[in-house]
Amino acid sequence: MSIDFEWEAKIKRTVHPLLRLAVPVLVALWCEVQPALSQDRVFANPSMLASRNGQLAVELVAAPGTYTIDGHSFQGMLYNGAYVPPVWRVRLGDSLTVTLHNRLFEPTNLHFHGLGVSPLGNGDNVFLHVRPGETFTYQVKIPERHVGLFWFHSHMHGNVDAQIVGGMSGGIIVEGSERLYPFLGNLTERVILFKHHPIGRADYEELVTVNGTVGPTYPIRPGEAQFWLMGNIGADRFLRVTIDSMPFYVIGRDGYFLPRPIRQAEVLLGPGQRASAIVVGGQPGRYAFKSVSLRFDERQPPLPEVDLGTVVSDGPPADIGAAEAAVRSQHVNEPLYADVVRSSPIAHRRTFAFSVSPDKSRFFINGEVFDENRTDVTIKLGDTEEWAILNQDSQYHDFHIHQTGFLVTEVNGTPTRFDGLRDTFSVPPMKDGVPGAAKLIIPFTNPEIVGRFVFHCHVVKHEDKGMMQVIELRP
Repeated sequence: MSIDFEWEAKIKRTVHPLLRLAVPVLVALWCEVQPALSQDRVFANPSMLASRNGQLAVELVAAPGTYTIDGHSFQGMLYNGAYVPPVWRVRLGDSLTVTLHNRLFEPTNLHFHGLGVSPLGNGDNVFLHVRPGETFTYQVKIPERHVGLFWFHSHMHGNVDAQIVGGMSGGIIVEGSERLYPFLGNLTERVILFKHHPIGRADYEELVTVNGTVGPTYPIRPGEAQFWLMGNIGADRFLRVTIDSMPFYVIGRDGYFLPRPIRQAEVLLGPGQRASAIVVGGQPGRYAFKSVSLRFDERQPPLPEVDLGTVVSDGPPADIGAAEAAVRSQHVNEPLYADVVRSSPIAHRRTFAFSVSPDKSRFFINGEVFDENRTDVTIKLGDTEEWAILNQDSQYHDFHIHQTGFLVTEVNGTPTRFDGLRDTFSVPPMKDGVPGAAKLIIPFTNPEIVGRFVFHCHVVKHEDKGMMQVIELRP
């Protein structure tokens, strides 16, 4: 018999505190299963705000606030008083209006990460400074080609790291995934947003939360397929996520879909990266969901393993092989934008070297630190370019460009097999004196994105210390 997690949670909320210790025993006896699951925090999607009649209007108050993680209270910088604000759910072509009220003691602004919208005026304009006490209204139109998970966050240069770590980030879902993969419409959707918090610990021992909670359980039935939208919406932490003995079938990254599912044992999510995946429940049991050890910096110990919760498969045994074969049989029956990018002629080739000062106080791109008044790259609308990103540092750098996605064609000189676009990519560190390298094809063909915008390392403490440059796309 399966456990009704909502029923159990209701009992624990309503009984007297002194009786709550008895609830796990009663639930275990009632369900005749071991071990009892009632001690677990059951996964819940974030709250949602959905568009209606092609419109979504959001009032967003940025202000100091207190929040709680795993029983510990902290002072942060929050949107509408929430460590994980509601996810904005919109559709292709919708109008999104966000009125940002800055009640912080420092400037802020807003970035719509991954959306190919205008960088000008009241669009996705990261050069705006919304000062304390000011209000600014953003207006963007959701592009027709985007579906999947995106996110919003502060992009106030110099303050980005503190504001995102303090809580100023949230999710955006653009509906329409089932148009490309119709079977998704019948699946349970799990929106899994990762954030990290130091809690007085060293960087390498930070706490990682899932929708603001620690180590929840994810109910699934044996052989059941679920649609997981995973997003790393933290500031700096890299995650290498896996489920023991349960693969991910990745169908998209960063809002760009693949022609067919790719089976992966783990998914690397640098800051800002997202993955859309199908998870198929294993035979009855408990399966660890975690971020496994990762050598982020060649000169430092590996990042330790992080508990992200437990997938609990509960129900009659099933033919798991047949269920996974059904997932593998899915495919997209229309051309994808990646095919257009791959076949486009290259107008220019450029190289950008990411490096750091010996004391790590300044981070450079081609020897320069960021200056918002300087334009570093000028590009003509309609061009497609090939960029080589060289990592001359001992740690990963997480390349992100605003307003457009890109196709990764090589990593460290080896052709990649991932057949889809990204907007953020983890460039491996220098090793044995040889820089890490990634080769990208970037389309600058969308007339909506004409204007000035940026590219940078999305380890935002690196961005804050200078690792960002300005592009101007001209008609």
